[in-house]
Amino acid sequence: MNTKNNEADAKVGPCFRLIYRSKSLLDGTAADIESNILKIISAARTNNRRKNITGALVFYKHDDNFAQVLEGEESELRELYKTICADNRHGKVEILEETKAPARIFNRWSMALVFDEGEPDKPLVATNRGLSEAEQWRMTPDQEAIVTKLLDSIRGYGRGY
Repeated sequence: MNTKNNEADAKVGPCFRLIYRSKSLLDGTAADIESNILKIISAARTNNRRKNITGALVFYKHDDNFAQVLEGEESELRELYKTICADNRHGKVEILEETKAPARIFNRWSMALVFDEGEPDKPLVATNRGLSEAEQWRMTPDQEAIVTKLLDSIRGYGRGY
């Protein structure tokens, strides 16, 4: 049995989609925060690959907020969400949407860093040298709709705290 084909097949068909936001509890210097984000990405890639979980993570630096879309088997996503809720790097974790989807739309995405208002959003990739700016992504209309929802959910999210 070819494991690579089975993983690819698992990323094509119907899936469960969970979208959440949280307040980042990462502290320290900008370099400390970047290092912690790198650790999050590295661990997520390793763990999610094994569980056929895909998605996109957005970090809004101005207000220290996360928003993420996760796609995969419902039971795996619910377990992952419990882990995120218990993670001391996240506070005020809140589900924005949970739904069965006809197909994954973020099977190749990892992370986008959102700068303060007025500055352009920049996609990032995690490399062995840290976070690097990636080429600007081309989004499908479905991806654009969800990324817009993620961004809208975290820009200004912390104002009531």
